[in-house]
Amino acid sequence: MSAHLDPQRGAMVVVFVGIALILTGSGLASLMDDSSWRWLGTVGVLVQVVGWIRYSRVRRGGVR
Repeated sequence: MSAHLDPQRGAMVVVFVGIALILTGSGLASLMDDSSWRWLGTVGVLVQVVGWIRYSRVRRGGVR
């Protein structure tokens, strides 16, 4: 196993970081009853969208 991430795996890491941010933000918003944590979930959605865009570009052969 190499320490080098290929672009497809890197894109999927970004997607999973976005998922983690969404879950963290929604969990903290419900536990602390503070709606300001929803912004963390919103950022998570944007990060996840960027990850899926990168993944689709890699799958189509745009980035090597």
